[in-house]
Amino acid sequence: MTEPVERPHDGTPEAGTPPEEPLAVPVETETAVQQLREAGFSEEQQAALTTALLRVLARWTQQATREDLHAEQQAMAQQLDALREDIRREVVQHADAVREELRGAFAQYADHSHTSRPCGRVMWLWLVTALLVLTSVGVILLVVHSFGGS
Repeated sequence: MTEPVERPHDGTPEAGTPPEEPLAVPVETETAVQQLREAGFSEEQQAALTTALLRVLARWTQQATREDLHAEQQAMAQQLDALREDIRREVVQHADAVREELRGAFAQYADHSHTSRPCGRVMWLWLVTALLVLTSVGVILLVVHSFGGS
């Protein structure tokens, strides 16, 4: 929340305060009521003044709360944006790494298949490996799509 602004107590007038009056020092409730009575305020006027002051205080508090919530909401939105960007960057790095690994594996397989006769079991292992890698890439792309909002 907001902290009250400390006012100078050196007798310099503030905006809206007559220059000849020093700033008021906080007083107890009973003293304030007594001063209002001595100044000629009726009980109804005292009640109206108290009500008005409480309304002003409530408005100040409400405004300060709104400002605090707005600032917190903005901070959380910035953190969320940064987190999304970090996740997107990580997924892109992993997708690039998997892509390079696949290129290397397929190049190695192409070289191997040209130099030797493919065996049924070896072909089956390559097929299963390729399907697993493609499935992994598909899952990564789904994650990127869901977090990226694209």
